[in-house]
Amino acid sequence: MKTKVLACACAACIAANAQRPYPAPWGADVSTPEKRAALNEKLWRHDTSRDVKIWPDGKIPFKVSDKPMKFLEHELNQSNVVVTDINVPQFTFFPASGDGAKPVVVVLPGGGYFQLGWNKEGTEIADWLNANGISAAVLLYRAPRQRKAALCDTQRTIGILRRDAEKYKIDPRKIGVIGFSAGANLAVRAATNWRKRAYERVDDADDQPCRPDFQMLIYPWDLLPNNVRKDHLPVDQLKPEYPVDRETPPAFIMQAQDDFCMVETAVGYYLALRAAHVRSELHVYPFGGHGFGLRRLGTPCDNWSDAAALWLKRLVRGS
Repeated sequence: MKTKVLACACAACIAANAQRPYPAPWGADVSTPEKRAALNEKLWRHDTSRDVKIWPDGKIPFKVSDKPMKFLEHELNQSNVVVTDINVPQFTFFPASGDGAKPVVVVLPGGGYFQLGWNKEGTEIADWLNANGISAAVLLYRAPRQRKAALCDTQRTIGILRRDAEKYKIDPRKIGVIGFSAGANLAVRAATNWRKRAYERVDDADDQPCRPDFQMLIYPWDLLPNNVRKDHLPVDQLKPEYPVDRETPPAFIMQAQDDFCMVETAVGYYLALRAAHVRSELHVYPFGGHGFGLRRLGTPCDNWSDAAALWLKRLVRGS
């Protein structure tokens, strides 16, 4: 009976995701400065009352600049706002509808630690999570070239969500991370470096555990030694900064074979998790490239979000 119920739930989930209006991959009119400015304003528009600055004034660790956040236009034709010079990190909370405490996922956009994609790997992911009954917190972590600070921002965000779980109507035992490309790298760092914070305690949010309860890695980047292919190294030989062990949270991992970030990245991390007896799920697609988010481009990767939604539902229901 349990198997039959689960099968029905899976079928319903696939149907719901298949009927969703997925974002158009490209085609926005950016032919004039006026149109670019209007599109940028439209794509950035959100409920700013849900923006949360994660550090008290004057207490941002490893702060290197006071530059204001900068908007870049090179992906506007893809209906994607890209930002950099993030020196005052914040998350924007997107609550799922319905009663009861919801799971929540911290969304970590990619961009090589140089920039972050607000829509393609941020707000669109939050909308998808909300449609699956899960709240989201899109984190604008520090960039460019602030890897240690970005980990601080992620750990701090998890602590704030746990401390304020009642306020946000979330389950403090079901806080996950999802990352894309460099954001997936950051998700792995949060999932494997949670025993000690990367910064000194600021307030009671830092008394909360910063271990994510699960992790989702979408076309991950930079987990293996750079010479893994050339020297034919074992693909489960991760860089030492990612200490996988039995307490590493369960993972959903996906990547395409033709991804320039090397499919060995996803395979290697999965094998390291398997060796540590961490229950995880790996999806490798024959082609599809990199950096597509939820955009459906007519490749096998179009279906990753269906598989991810099923994995999430099984995970949060404890089945």
